[in-house]
Amino acid sequence: MNTNSTSAKKPPARPRERVIMGLQAMDFIQHGTEASLEIITPLGQHLGFKANFIGFDDQQHIFFTMPRLTKKQYEEFFMEGFNVDIEGISEQGEGALVRFRTRIAHVVFRPIQVLVFPVPQQAKLVLLRNEIRYELRLPGDIQLSNRKLGVILTDVSSGGCGFSYEAISPEFDVDQKIVLEVVNKANGDTYALSGGVKNGRTKRGKQTYGMVFDEPGKANCRRLLSTLIYDGTKYVFKNPKKETGPGGG
Repeated sequence: MNTNSTSAKKPPARPRERVIMGLQAMDFIQHGTEASLEIITPLGQHLGFKANFIGFDDQQHIFFTMPRLTKKQYEEFFMEGFNVDIEGISEQGEGALVRFRTRIAHVVFRPIQVLVFPVPQQAKLVLLRNEIRYELRLPGDIQLSNRKLGVILTDVSSGGCGFSYEAISPEFDVDQKIVLEVVNKANGDTYALSGGVKNGRTKRGKQTYGMVFDEPGKANCRRLLSTLIYDGTKYVFKNPKKETGPGGG
C-alpha cells in the first residue's frame, strides 16, 4: 500500500505566519480597535492590559489610549525604555493576529493621556481563518428571549461570520448558541445563520462578535453567498437578473 499517494494529492499547507515590516503592520490594525498589551520590566515582571489603537505619525510613533490602572502599577511598569508586546486583530482578508514588540517611548498624562511607542522594525501576522471572509454591511436580527436584537452582518465566510451592534447590552458568552437571520428585501428570502459565539470585543464603541456556523448555518450561508455580488467596496445582494456571485464581475 502506497501511503504517500493520498498526501501527494493534497494542496500544500498555507503558511499560517509571516513576517512583515513594522510600518506595514500598522496598516493591518484599524484605528480605534482594542489591542492586548503586555509590559515586561528588566526584572522580568509582566503587566497585561487592554488599550485602543489611536494611530501613527510620519515620525514613526504609534499611539495607544491609556488604561485604567492603579498609581502603583503606573509607577512600577510605565517607565520609558521598558519592552512592550502588542497584539492586535486584523480584519483584512483572511483575518490575522498582528504581533510585535516595541518599547515605551513616552507616557503622556497632559493635556491628554496617551502611550507612545516607536514603530517596530518588524511584526508577525498569524492567520486566523482558512477561508477568505467577504466584507459586508447587511442588517440582520438575533432573536433574544423577549425581543429581537438588530445587528449588522459585517463579514461572512463558509464557516463563520462577524456581526456588530451599538447597544451596550446584551452581551453574548463564548459558545452561546444563536441564530442570526438576514432577509433579502428584494425577494423576501431569509437566511438563518445558526451557530455558536466564538469571540467578542468592543470596537469603536460597538459590540463586535464572531461566530462559527453549525451544519444548518453553513448550508444557509452557502445560499446567502450565492446571492451576493461585489459592488466595489463590499458584498451586497445582487440584482436577480445577474448570474454572478462572490468573486464574479
